[in-house]
Amino acid sequence: MIRYKEELVNEKTNNLGKILAEYVDEMEKLSETDEFTIDNIEKLWTNVDERASEIFREASSEIIDKMDERRMIKVKKKSIKAKE
Repeated sequence: MIRYKEELVNEKTNNLGKILAEYVDEMEKLSETDEFTIDNIEKLWTNVDERASEIFREASSEIIDKMDERRMIKVKKKSIKAKE
């Protein structure tokens, strides 16, 4: 069980939404210039990808931190006993 799961999901969803909104704004600004090229679009996309990946890395770490450790220990003990 993950403690405070809903809060985690809401926070990360909001963060991803902000990244998307910023991406759309940047694309709009870029589209109004002569710099609206595939290379510059790819740069924006790469930046979005890196930022989104960081959010998922953070979420993964937070999920592990918020796991019910007693359950994890219980599962591990069962696994060890099954191997014996």
